[in-house]
Amino acid sequence: MQYYIKEWSGHSASLVAEDGYSLDTFESIDDAIDACLSGCMVYPDHVEKHDCYLAGSSIDFESSFI
Repeated sequence: MQYYIKEWSGHSASLVAEDGYSLDTFESIDDAIDACLSGCMVYPDHVEKHDCYLAGSSIDFESSFI
């Protein structure tokens, strides 16, 4: 089985299996890679960065639809 790391906007990271199941969330990419190496005994396939564009916005997105 292959695994990858999904980095979130708060610099936390999730270890995800190839079927999309999130195994655990860590404080950093390094912690997630270490867990993958020690627990799954493989190096993650890739690191995917996820940005939350609305979290950094000063505009209340939902109120624009009212």
